[in-house]
Amino acid sequence: MTQQKAGRFVASPPDPSRFNQPKPPEPRSAGQTALAALALLLLVIGVPMALWVLTGPPPLPSGWPSREDLTAPIGVDALLTVLRAVVWIAWLHFVVCVIAEMASAVRGRGVPVAVPLGGGSQRLARILVSALLLTGIAAGQAAAATGHGSSASTENKSQVTISATTQQQPAPEENAQVDHNRFGGAPTTTVATNQNNPLAGKKVYTVKAPVGHHHDSLWDIAEKHLGDGRRYKEIYELNKERVQPDGSHLHLARLIMPGWDLIMPEDAVGVSRVPLETATPPATVTTHTEQPGNPTTTESGSTVEQGAQTPTIQQGEEAGTTTAGDHHAVHAGDAQEDSRWRLPADLLGGGLVGAGLLGLLLIERYRRRGRDPEATATTAEVALRVGADPERSDALDRVMRALVRQCEAAGQPLPPLFGALVDDDGVELLLAPAQGNPPPPWQDIDNGRRWRISGTDIPTDRSGPAPFPALVCLGRDEYDRDVLVDLEAASGALSLEGDPVVAREVATSVAVQLATNPWTDMLRVTTSGLPEAIEDVLGERLRVVDDIEAVIPDLERGTVETEVLAGRVSRSADAAPQYVVLGAPPREDTANRLGALAARTRAGFGLMVAGAVPGARWQLRVDESGTLRIPALGLTLSASRLSEPTVDSLTELLGAARTPTPTPTGPSRVRLPSSGRIGDDSSWSTATVRIGVLGPLDVRAPNRLEAERVPLATEIVAFLALHPGGVHPSVLGASVWPRGVTPEVRDGAVERVRQWLGTDTVGGHHLRQDASGRLMLGPEVAVDWDCFTELARRSRTAQTVRDERELLRRGLHLVRGAFLSGRPRGGYSWIARVHLERLVPDVVVDASHRLWELAMNADDPAGAVSAVQAGLRLADSSDLLWRDLLTAEFRYGGTAAAERIVEALGDRIQRYGLVLSPETEALIEDILPATAPRSRHAG
Repeated sequence: MTQQKAGRFVASPPDPSRFNQPKPPEPRSAGQTALAALALLLLVIGVPMALWVLTGPPPLPSGWPSREDLTAPIGVDALLTVLRAVVWIAWLHFVVCVIAEMASAVRGRGVPVAVPLGGGSQRLARILVSALLLTGIAAGQAAAATGHGSSASTENKSQVTISATTQQQPAPEENAQVDHNRFGGAPTTTVATNQNNPLAGKKVYTVKAPVGHHHDSLWDIAEKHLGDGRRYKEIYELNKERVQPDGSHLHLARLIMPGWDLIMPEDAVGVSRVPLETATPPATVTTHTEQPGNPTTTESGSTVEQGAQTPTIQQGEEAGTTTAGDHHAVHAGDAQEDSRWRLPADLLGGGLVGAGLLGLLLIERYRRRGRDPEATATTAEVALRVGADPERSDALDRVMRALVRQCEAAGQPLPPLFGALVDDDGVELLLAPAQGNPPPPWQDIDNGRRWRISGTDIPTDRSGPAPFPALVCLGRDEYDRDVLVDLEAASGALSLEGDPVVAREVATSVAVQLATNPWTDMLRVTTSGLPEAIEDVLGERLRVVDDIEAVIPDLERGTVETEVLAGRVSRSADAAPQYVVLGAPPREDTANRLGALAARTRAGFGLMVAGAVPGARWQLRVDESGTLRIPALGLTLSASRLSEPTVDSLTELLGAARTPTPTPTGPSRVRLPSSGRIGDDSSWSTATVRIGVLGPLDVRAPNRLEAERVPLATEIVAFLALHPGGVHPSVLGASVWPRGVTPEVRDGAVERVRQWLGTDTVGGHHLRQDASGRLMLGPEVAVDWDCFTELARRSRTAQTVRDERELLRRGLHLVRGAFLSGRPRGGYSWIARVHLERLVPDVVVDASHRLWELAMNADDPAGAVSAVQAGLRLADSSDLLWRDLLTAEFRYGGTAAAERIVEALGDRIQRYGLVLSPETEALIEDILPATAPRSRHAG
């Protein structure tokens, strides 16, 4: 529906009442369907038979007509022959139309091929073919074409049905306000949960009526709203067999009708979400109990999972983890639809902001032994691993730092940068004013307005200062390039107008980037009006204030009057820049004071405001779908954003990593997981199929596989190796393909892996499927992690100390390096769910420490050092093992050996920020009193 406004037509806001489920009409009779099928058979088969019987075979020419034939008078026989030919040609044209319509129902895309001169013939063929394939579909199309069906549907949908109230109570304050403006409705102060509408809380797309020769198809819908037409099957799986407003069902992915309501995946853009609530009289409110795992919709339109649980690896009761029943339970429905597998959409497109957050999380985990995060935070970590782009982030960091060295070598100043574009092939700098003659290996394009460096020319060295810390990514454009702007270069405020909720999420992303981007050194970020939890995430660099006016004097004192770029390059502490990011416009006088600070070019200050700001130098605009427009650059982006629920999950993730928990030792040793496989290092050395995870990922199989398929096959094998109880194919698909995969692609990959691994000694496949449908590896497959835990378990029941030492030594001999190191970036996001990145180091450290104790008790310092070094190959940040190593080296090599260990430990403290425990500091002070203060200072 459109309305005329100011000489142009604009779309009317959608009405949420259109999503109220109407009463399905009476089903169409089988006689109507049979009649339509009979008509198609008569036209396709009956017509040519009748022509043949009555007039003979079609009049086919025996040669080219002669001149006499063309000039001879036309008789009755010639006229009848021409008429017979016309009828045969019309029949053949209709058959071609039928074939085109049939082909559109079984091939990839749903829009039929337009037959030349098709017109009414193709429309008739479409109706009859549809009637033959799907009951009632022709009637639905006819109704949509005439508008009767639409009006009837609208009339039904406008009637809101409220279920009987079983309990009345005041509405909770947090649920009292619902933003209906997005759906064209009026705001209400009291709400009732709509229990009868199966579309409530979901993103829904209504199929549009045909326009000319264009018909909506699942492919086109997926391409427009999901970014990839190949994801049309996700829409199909969400909607198959569901009753549509006209009473029909979606049976074929290629046949959809105008007016149908299609449930869309959660990451769909530009699609309205159906409200969970509908207006009720102010005096009462109808409520019902939310079941665990059911999503509820917030005012921002985001989905909050309640009671979601994350399935973890089956390691038996001894490990305190879940059993195979949890994995088996997931396949009762599609794992992609289970709340445990629904990933936050803003992190799935995280890109550069995700790379900074993921890097911070991994560093925090490396520094100390933390605790396991909660289930919702684990789901956020999976999305973070899927969406982050550390390769681009790392490349931009090296480019920015190398630019300083390159300009110094060429004897020229740094370029006047105001933005950058980053893709997989290189980095492009946007300059104003233009500056020619870039230093090598940069290339000048567009007459000095842009400099570009290819990916092959990016230096590997990341040393040097960060000259442009205010570069922040606003999103990705249609060419999949990350678009960054420099807040300092704007010489004024950047205002982000449009949808206030999305604008605030974009501003949150900018604030987090400023504090986590690797191409920043010294800076301070002040925020107001953004989620307070970001201060818990990034407290060292970022502060949240309630009143921005109260800190303006501090900002004015901290901002230097002169250009700080030179000081930044020379690492001057006085050149630390300050940036302000606001979630809502401040008062006019406050905006003027902040704008005056930002107006000084390269003065170490930047300002971004979610909302309109008078006098802003750059006005950006973002809509409800997250589409951001930068008029100054002429670019349209998919905005980088962080919602408040996502920030809460990130807070929990980093909080868990920053909570020091000691490694269990002595009587409370780490409990060993039970994989159910039987085998030790002898099985490992003789197995035909071996999977190594205690170090660089290594899969050895007897058969050959195309090189380009090996990475995916290796991930599938590693996933199954770490799930010895087996998993259903739907769980495998949701884990290895977290963005989605069709059953055909998943099953094809599994079959290739089955052939790659081959068969065992009794002729069975190494990759097998049990009676319940779970995929698992056979008993003859050797996994070094299982072999290690088997040796460690036997060592705990050994009859003699000598046997215990030997079993531990054999187990530690299997340890080659960090757990699952060398795996490709961007994959293996399921690692966050199985929690082995914490469990495996715990078990290895326990075995290494125990062997160290036995060696020290036997007065074997060399054996003790060897035991600790084996453990440090996998867990080189273990505070306990560094303490063991220092003690053994001191006893074996004296003060000089101990000093070398302290020096190596000090280097790691400075490089990675390792957190030493008081016990370690006390040991260093006891062994080397003179070096203890230096070590503590380094930490």
